[in-house]
Amino acid sequence: MEQAQQQTLQNLGFEIANKAIEIAQLRAQLSALQSENEQLKSRIDELSKGEDNGTN
Repeated sequence: MEQAQQQTLQNLGFEIANKAIEIAQLRAQLSALQSENEQLKSRIDELSKGEDNGTN
């Protein structure tokens, strides 16, 4: 019984570690997307200002 409990705890530990890795990857992905989003917003603002001035 104790062996089975240890195995279960070990499996849960691996599962937690894998989820932590997955979360870290998703956070990095989110950060990259947020950065890209900010760059696109800036570009849209630049283009909008250009249109206001009659230039592109």
